[in-house]
Amino acid sequence: MPTVRFIREGRDVKCEVGENLREVALKEGLQLYGLKGVLGNCGGCGQCITCFVSVEGGGKDSLSPLTEVENAKLSNRPKNWRLSCQCLVKSSLVVLTKPQAPPPNSKALIQAALGKDLPT
Repeated sequence: MPTVRFIREGRDVKCEVGENLREVALKEGLQLYGLKGVLGNCGGCGQCITCFVSVEGGGKDSLSPLTEVENAKLSNRPKNWRLSCQCLVKSSLVVLTKPQAPPPNSKALIQAALGKDLPT
């Protein structure tokens, strides 16, 4: 059973293989969205591009491959950014929610999250 480590929230969440990353976060009560996304997210269709996550750790194939929607919508974003609504969890990973507005201490938070063993 994979574990998703949410850096900003300081939480490790177990999920099923193949579970949608957006749904994993939302069912745990985690906030994926900034103000724009709170006011007008598309409900997981990949159209509003407000459910960004930055994949900071885990295996190369921890998530399903980029979808066509992501290829189109994320062309000018960092390579480690994904749309959580388009991702299926395959193995344990570490993500930063809302990377477009990182916390001031994000580098330290990322290092601390990566420094702890990730359950597989």
